[in-house]
Amino acid sequence: MSGGEAIRGCVLVVGAGGIAAPAALALAAAGVRELRVADDDQVELTNLHRQILFDGDDVGRPKLDAFAEALRSRFPGLRVDRRYGRFTPSAAAGLMPGVSLVVDATDNFASRFLIADVCRLTRTPVVHAAAIRWRATVMAVAGEGAPCYRCLFEDLPTGDAPDCATAGVAGPVCGVAGAIAADRALAILAGDASIFGRIATYDGLTDTLRSVPVSARPACDLCGSRAAIATIDASRYVVACAAASGSSTPAEKDREGGSPTHVEGDREGGSPTHVEGDREGGSPTHVEGDREGGSPTHVDAENDRESGSSTHLKTGEQDHG
Repeated sequence: MSGGEAIRGCVLVVGAGGIAAPAALALAAAGVRELRVADDDQVELTNLHRQILFDGDDVGRPKLDAFAEALRSRFPGLRVDRRYGRFTPSAAAGLMPGVSLVVDATDNFASRFLIADVCRLTRTPVVHAAAIRWRATVMAVAGEGAPCYRCLFEDLPTGDAPDCATAGVAGPVCGVAGAIAADRALAILAGDASIFGRIATYDGLTDTLRSVPVSARPACDLCGSRAAIATIDASRYVVACAAASGSSTPAEKDREGGSPTHVEGDREGGSPTHVEGDREGGSPTHVEGDREGGSPTHVDAENDRESGSSTHLKTGEQDHG
């Protein structure tokens, strides 16, 4: 694909950090004209060696603002839909409608598993991209999975899991991860299914890039023949080690009331998928879309019952790298 022709479809990029920046640049240069970006963090001085859309003047600013301005200065025709907040069970209701595919550029397992589950239940293709130390990994997953993220990594780790904050990451490795993620995303938008079912791994110390097939697991809880995950319950994404350390969890018990958000879909019949959540006692929010039929996705978003303003995303770190 070249940048001379506009590419239809909205790409949701979760995170606005070290992987998201090169991915967004490549997508926009190739002709993608609509990005929806979710992040709630601010630019820090320690980010600058790998988050290539920011400079010293951006330190302290919301990443979304600096991210969007930097992209639009390079690509005036690009629409950047800024969503201030993290990808949570309830936020999915406002983030997923109209999205053609998702680029997962987060930095924690809880968010990755949540994104994987929501994308499977809404039949949305997703590209998972990660980078830590000198290694990058990228996996593209079809809307129906088989294989999916849970076929490879069955569930959240129960012990300490290193991330960029604790283990560090080489800046160029984030760039490689973002470039591969954009390549996979563009292939999906072009209708190329050959990139599904493989995971790309880059080792920066040996300068080696490998692409390895991933097999679907018949017993996978998300995309197997007897899949058990049919709803999104925030408690599923609570990391045991976070509870032990007393720190907050990446994917939270979203909402003060603690009521779960549900993502429901008819796996066999292909009927619309719903994302439902109790907005503080109000009626559910729905995200609907028939992915197989090709009809557009619609959102029936609840407004704040008190003030009438739109429902906002919950906050939390959503940067990768």
